[in-house]
Amino acid sequence: MTKQAAIVVITLLSSMSPVLAGEFDYIDSDRNSASTTHPLEYQIRIDDAFKPLGELHHRQASRDMMFNVSFAAYANEQDIILIHTETLENESGVLDYSDLPHTTLDGVDFRFREQCVPVEATESLQTNPEAVFVKEQGFDLVLPFLLTQFLMASADGNAELVISYGRRVGSCADIADDFNKETRARAEASIRIQGIN
Repeated sequence: MTKQAAIVVITLLSSMSPVLAGEFDYIDSDRNSASTTHPLEYQIRIDDAFKPLGELHHRQASRDMMFNVSFAAYANEQDIILIHTETLENESGVLDYSDLPHTTLDGVDFRFREQCVPVEATESLQTNPEAVFVKEQGFDLVLPFLLTQFLMASADGNAELVISYGRRVGSCADIADDFNKETRARAEASIRIQGIN
């Protein structure tokens, strides 16, 4: 992982603020099933081996833009699955993942990337509402941490859905290809998704 990439990840983990309940809510979850309720409407099913940790709704500043974020998390003893449903407050239409490789998850089209959250982000996580939330729910989030991510943006570029599979790794600088492949296989085996409409 390059220094620049590490800075990007740390930036994504910061500049968040809580939101009043009821201001927005883009996830309707029930145990291991979640439905997204913003413009990208999907039904997502998480394997029963993962315990639902609950939902969190907050606002996040990133790249000089403000996002409304609904977040749900599921964890087993070692791994975690994160669902982010987000909209841009200013409706500038700039969300676009077409530069990332195309993939599918359970037959649904996504863009794909792998990101590693480095040890250097540990201090940032102390005030990150999502990290604090999953820790409070009993997940032992210890860095460094690999995120295998499936991303999509709405046609108007104002909404996005990101599904991440997280797994502890020894070092961001030295991740073996086999480890990446196994992490992706775990994600594909644990997540089911289909369009609502």
